[in-house]
Amino acid sequence: MKKVLAITGIRSEYDILYPVLKEFERHPDFELKVVVTGAHLSDWHGCTFNKIEKDGFEIADKLDTLLMTNRKTQRAKGAGLLITALTQTVERENPDFLLFVGDREESIATCVVGNYMDVIVAHIGGGDPVYGNADDPIRMACSKLAHIHFATAQDYANNILKMGEEDFRVVNTGNPALNNIIETKPLSLEELSQFLSMDIVDDHYLVVLKHPLSSEVGDAYFQMKTTMQAVARFAKQENFKVVGIYPNTDPGSYDIIQAIDEYCGETIKFYKTLPREVFVNLMRNASCLVGNSSMGILEAPTYKLPVVNVGNRQQGRLNAGNVKFVPYDDKQIFEAIKQACMDESYRSLISSIESPYGDGSAHKKIVEFLDSLDLDDDKWLIKRRLI
Repeated sequence: MKKVLAITGIRSEYDILYPVLKEFERHPDFELKVVVTGAHLSDWHGCTFNKIEKDGFEIADKLDTLLMTNRKTQRAKGAGLLITALTQTVERENPDFLLFVGDREESIATCVVGNYMDVIVAHIGGGDPVYGNADDPIRMACSKLAHIHFATAQDYANNILKMGEEDFRVVNTGNPALNNIIETKPLSLEELSQFLSMDIVDDHYLVVLKHPLSSEVGDAYFQMKTTMQAVARFAKQENFKVVGIYPNTDPGSYDIIQAIDEYCGETIKFYKTLPREVFVNLMRNASCLVGNSSMGILEAPTYKLPVVNVGNRQQGRLNAGNVKFVPYDDKQIFEAIKQACMDESYRSLISSIESPYGDGSAHKKIVEFLDSLDLDDDKWLIKRRLI
């Protein structure tokens, strides 16, 4: 029996992990436990650890390391706290694998703990560049510290190999979150409207999901206000509704919420978090996504959803052709939204794109690969000398 300890700190990466965790639970040769931390334990972000419990996963520990501040000290201190706490959890649980997604505090903390404690670290989402954000060098550091790499696209697998990682460690699995889109049961627009307490039955709505960028934290309020000005003007002119979701926990998020509060009303509503089945169906029926969320890059191609990415966040990542990048300019944002929602030739073009992020089978590939490993082989923990 191989034991897996999965670490998750925020709703977005838990949705990527979820299909993999379910696959582990179905496998007779794996024991799975989950460590929850960060925003999952925050009332302000909807206490999403409750969803993890409802999904039926055994929680090994709840590590409360999120510092509720808008200052740049937040994430560095949080990572330090998590290294200390996770070390105790790993010592007690004695897993064979530590599994994590992406590029946040829990990512680098997991890598540090795994390496010092001789536990195999498996990383989902390495080799994927993100312009201008602290997450970019953290992700690349994790790609050097991890022992096994599950890349979400072949280009990203190639990036990991260029960093000097041995090819037997690198697997192009695709994005596990695509399985959520495939497996989530359909909800009607009436059901969505009832849940949101907002009438979207006419199918005329767009979704806003925007996060701060670490290199531009001082501009977060201005950037969100500019974005919302264009969104509100378009919604009023074309009789559209706007459904938004709160930003992540990074410094600058308070400023974004301040701008959000200035525009919320009967036709513009924001939510702290949404259940997976609601979120997936919301995106299935949306006219476009506005903001700078990674889901516009990674998952929107599977929805055949046009995306207006405002600003520099997500620059440099694979674009399936559904994402239009625009600067913080009211007119350009407005025109891009109008094209995404109203231009039938443009929407038809996007409806024919193919996602570079796999076919929804990533969760199976990940579990099958870890199942095939010989844990007595030192090659998994000991990397070759590069110099």
